This record gives sequence, structure tokens and C-alpha cells, in this order.
Amino acid sequence: MYAKDCLSATMLSKKTSATLEAIDKGETDKFFILKNNRPKAVLMSIDAYEAMEEEMEDLRLATLALARLESFKPGKAHTHTEMMKKFNT
Repeated sequence: MYAKDCLSATMLSKKTSATLEAIDKGETDKFFILKNNRPKAVLMSIDAYEAMEEEMEDLRLATLALARLESFKPGKAHTHTEMMKKFNT
């Protein structure tokens, strides 16, 4: 966490518009909001937030897939044809 990325809650309340504009223009990608000199929140653009959420979901799915691969037993798996018959499609 760099000092230039930190903003007190008091300063945020005084300069909300300028802070949001700095994020919108890409002058910074995030601000750590401090209260009593301790980090309490992160302020970032919606694009950065959505990209972070998407990346976390990708990582969650990759972890799930790897865990399933470790426990996969080919002898217990059903073929595509068996599944088609089972679900009448």
C-alpha cells in the first residue's frame, strides 16, 4: 500500500467528486480509505471491480476443476452415449 493511494475518510468526504473523477480518468486504479490511520475500505472503478470479480470466479472454477480431476475415476464415469440415453435426448 503506497501513501499516494491512501485517502482519509475525512478527505474523501471533502473531495468526493475529485476522487471519483481521478478514478474515472484512470489517474489511479484504487484508493485505500483510512479511518484513524487504519485501512477500512478500498475505492476502485466499477471496471476494475468487475475484472477482479471475474478473475476470482475464473480462479474458483479452475480450483474446482483441478480438485475434480484429482478424484476422477475413469471406471466410474459414464459415456456420452449413456448420458444421452439416461436423459432421453
